[in-house]
Amino acid sequence: MDEQEPEGEQLWTGAWEEMTVPVPLAASLLCLSPHTVGRLIEGEYLAAERHGNFRFVTLVSLFAYRRRHWTPEQAKRHNAALDDDTAALDQAAEQLAG
Repeated sequence: MDEQEPEGEQLWTGAWEEMTVPVPLAASLLCLSPHTVGRLIEGEYLAAERHGNFRFVTLVSLFAYRRRHWTPEQAKRHNAALDDDTAALDQAAEQLAG
């Protein structure tokens, strides 16, 4: 169990490159509208695959875009919004259970 990774080799090598998410989920993860994500795909800022009528954004490009374009202030606002949503869901669950 004490095996170490070879130098320079990343954990999960190759696994993330094949994973995709639908545009609405990518928009949610980036705190953008699906329309804006579509424009980012068309502008080649995000890589996407088309399956039928739907586009799926690669996780690698999504995380790379987020790393390059997110400021600490945006991350704080996003986390605060998630905390507010979680509190509202907890309150609703308590009302339903009560």
